[in-house]
Amino acid sequence: MKKFKPIQLLLFCLLVLSTQMQAQNETTATIEQLQKEMYRLYPTHDADEFMDVTERLKEASLKAGEEGLFYRTWANQASYTFSKISRQKGAEIAKAMNEYSQQHDSKLGIYYSSLTNAGQASTLRMEDDALKLYQKAIEYKQKFLPDINASAAYLGAAKVYYNTGQKEKVLEMTDKALAEPELIGSGIVDAWSYRCMAAMLSDPADRKEEMNRAYKEWKKAKEEYKYNSTFSELIEVYHAQVNGDYQKMLELAKNIKSPLERFRMMTHAYENMDKWDEALRYFKQYKRVSDSLNSAEIRKQTSEHALQIDVIRAENHAKELLLHNQTLKLWTSIAVGLLAIVFFSVYLHRRNRHMKELTTAYDKLETAYEQLEETTAAKERIESELRIAREIQMSMVPSVFPEHKGLDIYASMTPAKEVGGDLYDDLLEDDTLYFCVGDVSGKGVPASLFMAQTTRLFRTLAKEHQMPAAIAKRLNDELTEKNDNGMFVTMFIGQINLTTGHLYFCNAGHNPPVIGDEERHGSFLEMESNAPIGLWPAIEFVGEEIKSIKGHPLLIYTDGLNEAENKNHEQFGDEHMLDILRHTDFKNAHQVVDILKSEVERHRNGAEANDDLTIMCIKV
Repeated sequence: MKKFKPIQLLLFCLLVLSTQMQAQNETTATIEQLQKEMYRLYPTHDADEFMDVTERLKEASLKAGEEGLFYRTWANQASYTFSKISRQKGAEIAKAMNEYSQQHDSKLGIYYSSLTNAGQASTLRMEDDALKLYQKAIEYKQKFLPDINASAAYLGAAKVYYNTGQKEKVLEMTDKALAEPELIGSGIVDAWSYRCMAAMLSDPADRKEEMNRAYKEWKKAKEEYKYNSTFSELIEVYHAQVNGDYQKMLELAKNIKSPLERFRMMTHAYENMDKWDEALRYFKQYKRVSDSLNSAEIRKQTSEHALQIDVIRAENHAKELLLHNQTLKLWTSIAVGLLAIVFFSVYLHRRNRHMKELTTAYDKLETAYEQLEETTAAKERIESELRIAREIQMSMVPSVFPEHKGLDIYASMTPAKEVGGDLYDDLLEDDTLYFCVGDVSGKGVPASLFMAQTTRLFRTLAKEHQMPAAIAKRLNDELTEKNDNGMFVTMFIGQINLTTGHLYFCNAGHNPPVIGDEERHGSFLEMESNAPIGLWPAIEFVGEEIKSIKGHPLLIYTDGLNEAENKNHEQFGDEHMLDILRHTDFKNAHQVVDILKSEVERHRNGAEANDDLTIMCIKV
């Protein structure tokens, strides 16, 4: 029996080796399949499936010791979540990856964290910050990770240059990406995607030719590698646009998954088709989505994350220098004999040099921490300044209302942020009441400044006893000048003779007011639809009139009322608003406004306000 033991042992070893190889092959096959699924799902909106696949791929790659794939997958999770699920959650995933990289002292993790943060900054149009982060990531890669592919950083920089309109830089970055060794198919398709987008930055005379040339290469790469880039839908829309097929452009734009890009491209399609009412409608939708996405809070979090990565880089550099210094000390202790004198001299020279570098690295680290403290202090200062700005803004709208025999008027404005873009005003001149309610596109500080300018101009024109349509035209003439940001305001402007109840009014793209009547106890006022103020120059506004509104309450409001959303994104709604008004016994204007505000709060049920809320009620 003894002579069989070596054979048995050999067979056992072969069996174990075979099992291990089989398990390794199965793991490799699983990882490859999960990778394919990840890249297949990335351009889609199948969020649950994408997150499930990437979680499994992270786990498998970590067990297999594939550090680069582990962090690439995590970075894809952060980018996908940021762009297609929630920017807040995407920023949180990026922060978790950053902290994990620091804890495990992973250079690959720090590199991919830099790329992720740069991508998020670019999405928020923080282009200068994004470009600096991409450049730092490339420098870090060249120093610590010379053998890895840097195409992601070059393509990220290409996106930044596209967003800032630098066509030649886009082409330069995509050339560098395409020249990277072992570039995978998705990278090749993405590179040609940016070259298609860059064609749209060409002179109009060359745009069609350059787009069609890049589009041909993009199509070929897309079919060869079976990969749809994030920009596939947008490129098809642009291709239809440069070739003059605007109906096809519109149909393709309607299918874009991203609401921001969908509304933007639908606006351009309707403009090319000379359908200005539809173009205006979707431009307003685009501005609303853009303002809600690019919130100051997400920008702050992204900036803080970028600063944190700078701190980690400084710490990492300090560790490298310190380790090098310790190595020099060890070799010094080994040196013997005559070589010790020579080596000791060299050592002192190199030690002094590296100590200076180490001191510099720690100085940078200290500076980074000081910047972090300054950021916190600046945040507190900004919050204080915004509180003051809110107080100033609230002082610009009336809190004391005019008194006149038979007049009952009350209004309220609640900004969704520290400062807002809604407005209202009133002015009593003898027996004539001038009033307005408006809603500036966007929210926050830019909207509040536009609001202040609009309010000041309205009061000046009302004091000149201008009619509502004339006020709207004069406002439009003033506000379209040097309006590079494309801001506008919807307004309802009214003038009431308090003796007769005669109402003159002009509606500039605003929500229809509700007027009380005896039959239905409240209905929307039928009126002419004019364009908003500040959007297009030299347009005329149609004024209207009602012989008398005596005894009929008039409710003017902004869409923060009827479009108020709860946590399930369900809107308050026009019919719900009318139902409340029809079942409310009118006592006074103040009571009506308070009831509607309370009902909005009840509908939100703890959800944050999605828009400014302004309500005015008048009864003569």
